[in-house]
Amino acid sequence: MIDVAYVRELRQIAGNIDDHRIELYIDEAEKLDILPAIGAKLYQKYTNIGVIVGDEVGSIGELPVEEQKLLDGGYYTACNGEYRHFEGLKKALGYLSYSRFVRNHPVQVTPFGVVVKSGDESSPADVRMVAAIANDAQKIGKEHLAEAIRYLDDVQQSRSDMKGKLHSRFVKIGR
Repeated sequence: MIDVAYVRELRQIAGNIDDHRIELYIDEAEKLDILPAIGAKLYQKYTNIGVIVGDEVGSIGELPVEEQKLLDGGYYTACNGEYRHFEGLKKALGYLSYSRFVRNHPVQVTPFGVVVKSGDESSPADVRMVAAIANDAQKIGKEHLAEAIRYLDDVQQSRSDMKGKLHSRFVKIGR
């Protein structure tokens, strides 16, 4: 859904940090935060865009408006008529990935055990400071995710209401 460059745009990360170290946390956040929130069917659709899976072809080209908006965020009118804004799944995933990265990055597993790496020109950050930064990013990510899920719920409710109206009209005509 996102790449390392997207996470680097949200929050500053040193350029000399290997992208692979950040990609691990993007994958974790996708599987542990986003997938349970949106469900396997929609998650698979997002991850298989333009990819052939078995006999099925993923969506090639643009996604339906509602699904693209769920990824990118935007404005919409809720079922209750309230005009709302949300940031989208990508931004939620970016913050959740960054939070995991900050929390776990300084820890290195070596043949001598688990250590916290510190370079010649750096001083280790206080554990409370690292936790505060990670918790802040996690809170932002979870809020963006909750807003995206609220949007998804509104879209599904709107579709359900529309089906009910069409069904009741059909029944009336058919009698």
